[in-house]
Amino acid sequence: MKTIISNITNHKDFLKGKWTLEIGYPWLSLGAIIALEGIINKRFRILEIGSGGSTIFWAKNCKNVKSFETNADWFQKVERKVRRYRNVELGLANEKQILRAITKEPDRHYDIVLINPNPKEARRTLLADAATPKVKPGGWLVINNYGKFGMENYNYPKGEIYTFDDLRYSGRGTKLCKILA
Repeated sequence: MKTIISNITNHKDFLKGKWTLEIGYPWLSLGAIIALEGIINKRFRILEIGSGGSTIFWAKNCKNVKSFETNADWFQKVERKVRRYRNVELGLANEKQILRAITKEPDRHYDIVLINPNPKEARRTLLADAATPKVKPGGWLVINNYGKFGMENYNYPKGEIYTFDDLRYSGRGTKLCKILA
């Protein structure tokens, strides 16, 4: 089975977030990426807050991805990389606009929702709270950097929670929450 490990040329660089956009993989802990590789399929609908290598990963492996980005410079880099994918909707917005847009999305529509916004933003818990109802039962809420940036005491939804830590990974970990109801 081919996994992310096959595509990383420099493990230390990847852990620092380098080359994720170029190789088309999310900047998550490696265990979480490998788990997601086994979960996703071509029918999945994805909503992500924070774009990048993950946007390409979803585009290659899922039905469609709707992604929001707050950093204009990063948005332009990602936009250049995802232009060739017809199944990507990429939007540049501030946190308030993203929060408003998320509330308008249909409930129980997405197979995966990824919360990975800019760490300089303070509303990660609000974004996660707004996005959780958008996940289908049996779908996944993915929280990156779960131990930082306001997520330390987040009240996760009921379900199965898998924690993937990598002490060398600069984000300090990823949680995958399978939504049961």
